[in-house]
Amino acid sequence: MYFLVFAAFAIVLSIPSGGLPWKTIEVPALTYGMVAGQALLAGIVAWGFARAVRTRLDSEPAWLPGAQRLFAQGTFAVRVVLAFGLAGSIYLTDWAQRVRSVRWLQSFYGLDELAMLVPFFTAILLGWVMLYPADRAIRRVHFDQQLRAGILPRPVWRLGSYLSFMFRQHVLIIAVPMVPIVIANDLVSYYSRSIRHWTKVAWGGEAVLVAVAGLVFLVAPLMLRHIWHTRVLPPGELRDRLERMCKRIGLTYRRILIWESDGMVVNAAVMGLFRPVRYILLSDGLLEMMDDRKIEAVFGHEAGHVKKRHIQYYLLFAILSMFIVGGLMELAMRARAQWPGYFPPLAQFEGYLQVAAMALVVLVWGMGFGAVSRRFEWQADLFGAQSVTPSESECNRPCVLHGTATPFDPSGEKGPGVPPGGVPVCATAATTFADALHRIADLNGIPIDARSWRHSSIANRKQLLHQYAADPQAAARLERSVLIIKAVLLAGTAIGLVVATWLYWPR
Repeated sequence: MYFLVFAAFAIVLSIPSGGLPWKTIEVPALTYGMVAGQALLAGIVAWGFARAVRTRLDSEPAWLPGAQRLFAQGTFAVRVVLAFGLAGSIYLTDWAQRVRSVRWLQSFYGLDELAMLVPFFTAILLGWVMLYPADRAIRRVHFDQQLRAGILPRPVWRLGSYLSFMFRQHVLIIAVPMVPIVIANDLVSYYSRSIRHWTKVAWGGEAVLVAVAGLVFLVAPLMLRHIWHTRVLPPGELRDRLERMCKRIGLTYRRILIWESDGMVVNAAVMGLFRPVRYILLSDGLLEMMDDRKIEAVFGHEAGHVKKRHIQYYLLFAILSMFIVGGLMELAMRARAQWPGYFPPLAQFEGYLQVAAMALVVLVWGMGFGAVSRRFEWQADLFGAQSVTPSESECNRPCVLHGTATPFDPSGEKGPGVPPGGVPVCATAATTFADALHRIADLNGIPIDARSWRHSSIANRKQLLHQYAADPQAAARLERSVLIIKAVLLAGTAIGLVVATWLYWPR
């Protein structure tokens, strides 16, 4: 959902101030029908899947894994409807022009773009309302299973709590930081000539917008810790263990926070580039439903994101994507200047380019970010397992690291111990973290084989952890692949900076 909300803002920001350069539907009834239809269709699709889940679970509670898979499919189907509904209503109708024609919306910078997204956000809420009965049914069956196992979980959340959490978790986390960027985009567009005059460079407006986006990115954790309803982890044995781990691995942070979810979510997160704005979050469900050793492993995973500087490289990915898209747009403009007879008039051509630029940004992120993110997650998994490595006497499994097992080698030539160049992973530690992942999937109602764009499936991550423990060379290959990704991001960003400076620095 994060990527979908980000794409929604990219779509509305791609609309030129003079309107779309192509012909759109201008019949009011059709325009309003398509705008309202995206919410209606999302609700119908969600209702259909929710009804199928509830009907089957009512008659066969043991079908819980199948219900979880069907619910995941329904969630994905609703997201597809949301994406095509938004793109259709914005790009095929005159909805954007109708919103901008409301005079009082023009009195506030960025308000017209936010108004364009109201039907989209309404569609998201309606989809969640329709999916809630299925979510509740799945959680009630799981609730009964936990009671029979002697575990007393929290009662299943009501509709209001469910909608509040989902909207804060999946929409506001992107929307709140995007609001100042949308406002800045309007301001830069309105004062573009003045900014160019003051800065004496043609790209002064773009520089201001990038500076605003960078500042928002830096301070976003201060906003998000309140959006997610967090509180400081109180003193105690668990906090002492986590603080000792941080000292051991050299991790600095501002706070360890409890992420309030009414006990319904079992997860963790990290955010913030630097210590003054860096927070590590552990959900209340994670703290209530898992033992300290597994919590420590999950915490180690989040610490791995910080120690391996994944957040900084995500920022480099964002910068590089802008250079790639900007370079393609520059080539298009230079081609038009060279052969003007083959292209539309300048104003119309710039409108096409503005829409194409946002489409390319979404495409680059959709195709590239997932591949980068998955490998970063695997590296964080590896770090999380290594962070809970027990002593040799506490290791209770055949282990390459502790010399009680032979590393995997197809040739059969290697002896006990870690081979040269291998990355050691304790088998017991790998199992601890793999079990923690399985427990997280189980408690969150996620099928372990469910694919994830950013993380890959839980089943795949467990398999990789066991592979790293059995074959230190596999862990070394992962580290090398991540190193190559980081080198490409660094080199690509450096080359982009050099080329941009050469092209645009005032002479």
